Amino acid sequence: MIIRRKTLAFLAGCYLLQFACAPVGSVIEELDDPAFERGRSYLKVGRETDALDEFLSVTRRVTQAPKSHLEAGRLFLTLSERKDPVAAIYHFRRYLLLQPNARESPMVEQLIVTAEREIIRKLPGEPYDNYLESLDLKEENDRLRREIADLQARLGSPLAPSPPLFSPPPLATQSVQQPTQGTQKPPIPESYQVQKGDSLYAISQKIYGDASYVNAIYSANRDTLKSKNSLKVGQTLRLPQLP
Repeated sequence: MIIRRKTLAFLAGCYLLQFACAPVGSVIEELDDPAFERGRSYLKVGRETDALDEFLSVTRRVTQAPKSHLEAGRLFLTLSERKDPVAAIYHFRRYLLLQPNARESPMVEQLIVTAEREIIRKLPGEPYDNYLESLDLKEENDRLRREIADLQARLGSPLAPSPPLFSPPPLATQSVQQPTQGTQKPPIPESYQVQKGDSLYAISQKIYGDASYVNAIYSANRDTLKSKNSLKVGQTLRLPQLP
């Protein structure tokens, strides 16, 4: 009986030793993963939802999977039924972390900006509409400046530095401009009729020249406003006479 137990222990030890000394399999590469190939195949036939699931499965199993992160981020940004700009930003940043010097890196950085704009547009109210419009104007300004520089180069004109056509305002609210000496600010009206596209932010900026009086307007109209975003076109608001 004792000999049998020793024999079993010896065999078990040999098995464990053989298992521990067995060669470790090679780490699977992203391009060799069957899920990656299925994802690319689904993209070719327009099955983008299925392709997204395959690329996500690759990112969960393979540590170095930049192409799968890039495709997943792009699909999270374009698929209407799976749209998730926050997830898109995560996968884009993973791609930049794994491929910081890739040729696609500038394009991916621009996609991150696009995803951030999608997040801002989904915020309640309209506090960032003017800022988003200023970003679009800045891009148009940069494009026009490049075209002007290219035209000057073709004509042989010197490329003199020119002031920007448009400078976007800062996102933070601006301070009220003090009236110059000898001028008098127009009196603040007692009421205001809500127009299409108005918000308390816009009304405060329009009436007081400062967007920081949103809470004051809301407090003066609590009996008719359920929230700061419950404005109705044609509604009459009382305007507090602030010092």
